[in-house]
Amino acid sequence: MVHWHIVCGQEPVVAVPLQQHPDPTRSKQVSLNDRRSRVAQRRVQRQKRSLELLQGSLSARRVERQAPWLAGLHRVADGALLATGVAALALAGLTLHWQGRWGRDFRNLQSAQELEHRVLESRSALEQHFLSRASHPGTLVAASSKDLLFMPSPPAQSPGGPAEQPLQLELIASGY
Repeated sequence: MVHWHIVCGQEPVVAVPLQQHPDPTRSKQVSLNDRRSRVAQRRVQRQKRSLELLQGSLSARRVERQAPWLAGLHRVADGALLATGVAALALAGLTLHWQGRWGRDFRNLQSAQELEHRVLESRSALEQHFLSRASHPGTLVAASSKDLLFMPSPPAQSPGGPAEQPLQLELIASGY
């Protein structure tokens, strides 16, 4: 705000501006507001530049117009990346499938080994029994072909009968 001082004298009236004494609080507010507005303007300009840079670098049409071979290279790289992802998913699925099959086959092997062990134990018990009976000579009877009895074979059972069903054994779960 400018203050005017009017000088009256013999000459025409002349308005002369008075010298203002600076108000320290007002000048600080003005300079602070100016500074804030400049900082805000710089921030907006930086954001615009960064957005322009991002939009320019990610714009497929712009790249295709400037360098078609580079756009083709980008398409090939994208396709290779997609194929790699699909292959990784397929291998993960196959790995899980093979682990499941391996676990099932391993359980079957363990049950077969347990059955073999039981057969060997039974055979050993029978051998022990017959050897103990052989040590007493009067308990065994000499066998001859005329003393043998021939029995007819049992009737054939339908498939899936109790003889063909696998034994249900409690196994320790295998896995990784």
